[in-house]
Amino acid sequence: MAETIVNLVLGKLADVVVKEVLLLYGVDEKVEKVSHELTRIQAFLKDADRKQIKDERQKNWVKEVRDVAHSIEDVIDIFLMEIPQNPQMLGKREAIKNMLRKTKKLPAVHNLVDEINQILEKMKEIEESRVRYGIDNFGEASGDIKLPIRPLILPDIDPNIVGFKADQDHIVKELLDETTERRSVVSICGTGGLGKTTLAQKVYNCGNVVEQFEVRIWVAISEKFEVIDVSKKIARQLNLDEQPNETEVILAKIHKSLGGKKYLIVLDDVWTSDLWTQIGAVFPDKNNGSRVLVTTRIADVPKGMDPNSEPYMLECLTKKLSQELLLKTVFPNHDPKKSSFDDLSDIIGQFVDKCGGLPLALVVLGGFLSKKPRNHAVWSSVFRTMNWHVEGKNCSEIIGTSYEDLPFALKSCFMYFSAFPEDYDIDAKSLLRMWIAEGFIPQEDNRTLEETAESFLEDLVQRSIIQVDSRPDDGSIKTLRIHDLLRDLALEKAKEENFLLVYSNPDNKMSLSRARRVAIHNPDCDQLIMSPNLHTLLCFHEGSMPNCSKQRLLKVVSIGVKEENTIELGMFVGLTQLRYLNLNGMVSDNRNQEFFEKVIGRMKFLQTLEVSMLRTIDDDYFEFPKSAWNIKTLTHVYESISFEIPASVKLTNLQTIGKVRATQSWEIELPHIPNLRSLELYARPSPSKAVVPFLSTLEHLTNLELWHDDSILDILDMGGFLFYNHLKSLKLFYYSSTKLTQLLHEDMLPCHLIYLKIKDNKFQQDIMPVLKKLRCLKVLILDEAFESRKTTCSSGGFSQLEVLRLYGLSMEEWEIE
Repeated sequence: MAETIVNLVLGKLADVVVKEVLLLYGVDEKVEKVSHELTRIQAFLKDADRKQIKDERQKNWVKEVRDVAHSIEDVIDIFLMEIPQNPQMLGKREAIKNMLRKTKKLPAVHNLVDEINQILEKMKEIEESRVRYGIDNFGEASGDIKLPIRPLILPDIDPNIVGFKADQDHIVKELLDETTERRSVVSICGTGGLGKTTLAQKVYNCGNVVEQFEVRIWVAISEKFEVIDVSKKIARQLNLDEQPNETEVILAKIHKSLGGKKYLIVLDDVWTSDLWTQIGAVFPDKNNGSRVLVTTRIADVPKGMDPNSEPYMLECLTKKLSQELLLKTVFPNHDPKKSSFDDLSDIIGQFVDKCGGLPLALVVLGGFLSKKPRNHAVWSSVFRTMNWHVEGKNCSEIIGTSYEDLPFALKSCFMYFSAFPEDYDIDAKSLLRMWIAEGFIPQEDNRTLEETAESFLEDLVQRSIIQVDSRPDDGSIKTLRIHDLLRDLALEKAKEENFLLVYSNPDNKMSLSRARRVAIHNPDCDQLIMSPNLHTLLCFHEGSMPNCSKQRLLKVVSIGVKEENTIELGMFVGLTQLRYLNLNGMVSDNRNQEFFEKVIGRMKFLQTLEVSMLRTIDDDYFEFPKSAWNIKTLTHVYESISFEIPASVKLTNLQTIGKVRATQSWEIELPHIPNLRSLELYARPSPSKAVVPFLSTLEHLTNLELWHDDSILDILDMGGFLFYNHLKSLKLFYYSSTKLTQLLHEDMLPCHLIYLKIKDNKFQQDIMPVLKKLRCLKVLILDEAFESRKTTCSSGGFSQLEVLRLYGLSMEEWEIE
């Protein structure tokens, strides 16, 4: 794993901007020597990582390498922070010769040289100790077969594809048992990785269950729970007000809301019946057949909730079903009636036997094998090298092997999942942008960093290490989740490598003093002692944030809670190195918009800025900071309240903007955002003559959302726009139905659209004959979009359509050929 950290540091040293600065200040040769030494050590680290060294001396050597790599990263970051920089002048050496004469004697330069000399001495000691410890032997040839990687298979594997039919029927029968009118507890019990949650999800979404229960609520509990958190999760699904923030008040509202209704409550992953003691009374018993479905690893838990409850003990998969699940995970597109695996049948049988019918083990093993060629010798080598003799730990061994098999860049991405609380809904887009801000994602030819990050995420999904929780209609990944056992592995590796520490227990405050990344799960964090070299701070708790004003090397700050948190804007004044900042929904103690502008304006390297609904303690919302438009590295901007972008803006890195209003100034000068890919644009009240020239400058636009403009014909006559053949997603809200009808019938919509949503337009005539011509369309959403009494979908149309959603229709007749 130290090799991953060395990779990150070498990537930083190879960065064009960094190399340019080091060259300008005359310290490039010193840094180049460090880079050369790291490259030499890297080859030994690869073998050390692959062979999972056990010797304590060798482990200590790897730790020393990791520490010196961290030191190099910090020294370079501090140097870049302290020297006078003007990013616009990089590459113009002639223009800054005079500045160099003055700055070469800066203390920062001398400090860097001294620090590098010390690092080189340390690296010399490390090199000598490598020979002493016998680490040269890592490079010797091995009898193991080298396992090449197959190309990525993009569709993720759904573990629901086989098994559980009889189990599902049994649980559904219990839930719908009309002879039991009282509220009762139905439970699914079994060890971790057996598929309890998967089975509960299948039952929860079963058609008969959906029809029979007026209210259905799903709550993930986890081992460490707070009653207030559980009550809020239930309240949200009942659309109840969570204020005041008091458990008793919220529980009373839940009890009242459920009164008289037939409900199904799923409590997933319950570890103790203490939960029921505290919230059981909130679920009314009206003798109407309401049910509580519980999943748990402990068979005594359901008895403590309902003495009449007999836990349903989930069994392991049969050998036949185990083989089917394994094969479908390795080869997701195979047809069992057409595909033959006779050449692998014996080794498949051995793998199935070792997995013991445990679905998680089979799915993770399948993801691991999916990256190997279909070759008996290769699969046999995998089987031989696994530590199968550890009795009762087959699942853990498979999970560990899958982690060790990850490419080095993916190991950092996987360990990042340790930051998130158990059962947390992980937002995919935010995660990818944090990876980029951390420097995990390498720059590849002809691909943006975002595209590479997406491929990394899909790789983890395809390996069945991470599971997709939800996908929107466009097929992208929206939210993710990670199984408890895999999260435990991520936590173990992250702590072992000093990669990231989770603060959940007030007793371990001091352990954070050396951590480079910290995730806070406990509100008691005001007095935390954190490392001055902290790079990442992620908060997942209610209450105030810890003061991080002294952590000048912070690159990622995110508040990942869905509750109100109070922040002190003043602590961000010195955080000039931030790449990712998420303050969505926060409440600031500072009421000064001018101060907010000043704070954001100093973050010269910011890539992602999310400040939706940021407000003062008086509930006044902050305006989007105009100073952000001077940040040349800005890539993604999120604001839920519409805001303006000045005409003078020139940002070549900007890819995403949400809720932008067109301005009159665009008629004189247009914003220069040539690489924009996603845009939400409020056209009103600006005339289309300002909007059309702006849109015509966007060559790479793939997602466009337009709001409010009666000049729709001018805006959407896109045939001459540079992005015409690239646009994949289009959303149109609140337009003149007369003009939009004309637009549609003149075939002005881009023919390559995959996603189209039209809302609140009230077409008086059938528009389906026009929309059917969009031959690439996969998703069509019409929300109160037309009032025609009859619509026809003729044969031959919508050849690619997968999703059709119709809302608020006045239609009387729908003819489908």
